[in-house]
Amino acid sequence: MAGISIPTSAQFVVKITKFCNLRCTYCYEYSELSIKQRMQLSDLRRLFMNIAAQASENSFSSIGFIWHGGEPFLIPIHYYHEIQAMQEEILNHKVRYSNAVQTNLTVLTERHMELIGQDRFFKSLGVSFDVLGNQRVDKHARLRTGVITTNMQKLLQANVSLGAIVVLARNTLPFVERIYRYYDSLGITMRFLPFYRQAYDWQSSQHALSFDELTVAFKTLVDTWLTSERATPVEPIGEYLDYAIAYLTDASKHFYDRLKAERVFIVNIDGGVWGIGEAYDSDACYGNLFKHDLGSMLASPNRNRVSVASSERMAKYCGNCPYFGYCPGFFVGNATREQQKVLAEDGCPVRIVIGHIIERLRVGGLQTRLSAAVGQRRFNEALQVTL
Repeated sequence: MAGISIPTSAQFVVKITKFCNLRCTYCYEYSELSIKQRMQLSDLRRLFMNIAAQASENSFSSIGFIWHGGEPFLIPIHYYHEIQAMQEEILNHKVRYSNAVQTNLTVLTERHMELIGQDRFFKSLGVSFDVLGNQRVDKHARLRTGVITTNMQKLLQANVSLGAIVVLARNTLPFVERIYRYYDSLGITMRFLPFYRQAYDWQSSQHALSFDELTVAFKTLVDTWLTSERATPVEPIGEYLDYAIAYLTDASKHFYDRLKAERVFIVNIDGGVWGIGEAYDSDACYGNLFKHDLGSMLASPNRNRVSVASSERMAKYCGNCPYFGYCPGFFVGNATREQQKVLAEDGCPVRIVIGHIIERLRVGGLQTRLSAAVGQRRFNEALQVTL
């Protein structure tokens, strides 16, 4: 389709089910966690075909599928064997593709282990696990921390590469340093993901952080990373470190253009597709990959509209920032409604954290630490999971 901005690579976060065996109260899928519905294999076939048609026409370099939930390990194993066969039939010789999974790791049988590894169906694995904060409870309010840590050790002993997602919310806020040091001791890369989307109003009142709480938490992560002997990478600090280095070295500037650069798409259980900032907003759906080809989705009026809104936000909040261009404005350009409220009331937290990193690097000896940081900031591919 002429005139459409086609990304060279894309990631599809596929909500194969909403069903989950945990009841973390900050979860934005909370209202649907008891629903046992799953994507049908016939729908997934259409999804692959609609992606393959556009991949052939526009020469994608790669496609990544991140199987998400709910809890994707509650899906029967044979389902993934069927999916693998469909991908080989439909996508082979058309586009390079890979599969990753985001799991709470409360379920891990030997058959699951057979699916995970560099030469197997799931090339990478992300674990949603806060370690502390008492959120990882089942529907009977039983804490499942012990099960998760046992399964994590099983993966590490099998030399499975994994990354971790930690939700940064009110209950985990007091433990930021301890959580980092736990994963650092294991050499597991991690992303601290601030509470940013809700299913109910009460979740925000219980779990959302103030601007100051959020920036102090990120500053704590910066300082903890800087003083760690192992210095295991942690996001988004790694991203913000890149921006600080670009600023200090006066690197070439780059600006986020959502219409051209957007490459992460959320696929809901019914096939509906959104960008990461507007997921599930009825007036922001790009289309349906069970029904429409990828080209139609990329050219949809809703996608154009949210891209215009993204550019307008960046002009409003990034235009006067000294780091703009070194920081491309990704946070502002993809802000959720909750994040837009933070921007309107207090400004951009990324700006504060970049300033803190620059101050710490200068105080600590810029050249030595920059040299170390450049080697340490790259992450395992599994940590590209953002939800």
